[in-house]
Amino acid sequence: MRARWCKSRYVTRMTRQDRLAADLDRGFDALEAGKLDVAAACVERCQRIDRENPGVIALAAAVADANGDVETAIAHYRSMIELSPDDPMPRICAARLELRDLAEPERALETVDAAFDFIDDEADLIEAIVVRAEALLLLDRIDEARAALGELATSAIDEPEQAFDLAELALGAADLDAALRWCEVARTSPKLEADALHLLGRIHEERGDRAAAIAAWQQVRVHDAAQPAPTVTMADDEIERIALETLAELPADVRAKLERVPILIDDAPSEELVAEGLDPRLLGLFSGAELADELEPAITNIHLFKRNLERIAADLDELAEEIRITVLHETAHYFGLDDEDLEQLGLD
Repeated sequence: MRARWCKSRYVTRMTRQDRLAADLDRGFDALEAGKLDVAAACVERCQRIDRENPGVIALAAAVADANGDVETAIAHYRSMIELSPDDPMPRICAARLELRDLAEPERALETVDAAFDFIDDEADLIEAIVVRAEALLLLDRIDEARAALGELATSAIDEPEQAFDLAELALGAADLDAALRWCEVARTSPKLEADALHLLGRIHEERGDRAAAIAAWQQVRVHDAAQPAPTVTMADDEIERIALETLAELPADVRAKLERVPILIDDAPSEELVAEGLDPRLLGLFSGAELADELEPAITNIHLFKRNLERIAADLDELAEEIRITVLHETAHYFGLDDEDLEQLGLD
């Protein structure tokens, strides 16, 4: 007679904790690969096993973060802080979301400042300082932001994207030497070459080195012109229609003074304009004399740079809003107003 075998006696069953560990590994691997649906499914299975497990909460937080579910992500990071108060990363991650997604720099600063007592890894330190400096800049605490970035003076920053972010922050904090140093690191990445050159031009402009700024921006113009057309695009007549509708938002007396001001549309600033020191990535440009008292201006126009506008827009609605904002800002320049004046008039 054939012997009967009971498979379960000879095959070790996977325990619940084994399944949890395997799903956590799969979830984080899927997250790193950009497979958010797979990672979310892993979260659901893990939560059915142990919702309070720190690893499960960490995966749930990361998935919510990647999906743009900010409030859920912050709630999970807060749970992690309670479970592991000496782990700096949940505080840093929560602060990043409070700063960049909720636009609450004071709250973000309080959150990230509490992480510094527990940081013992340079990568964590760099990320925390980036968040702290960004929050301080938004709060217009420039000197403190510069001091925070100064803590990285001896750090070996060799990752181009990280160096680019630091260079942007250093420029905002008026630490031009640090901005220049980090910008050169960013330029080692071919993918970042054009953006880093544009930033380099801004740094040189701030330093008062007009020739160096123009040299950098001329290279940017060449790089940008060689890029494929933006995926979000709009016909010239539609851009003009939106621009004219925007001008119609202005008070009647202002509209009357703009009746003879043409709106011109080009892809980007010309080679000649860049050679004169114009930023090749400008969205719009006022050309001519500002209106003073009741005098009529000299030949004047509002210039819109189509490709530059299209490249910063995620969709047509965002593009239309960028056109509107640009027209309003250029109109403000026409009347000699600054951005603060524009905001007070409700035209920001």
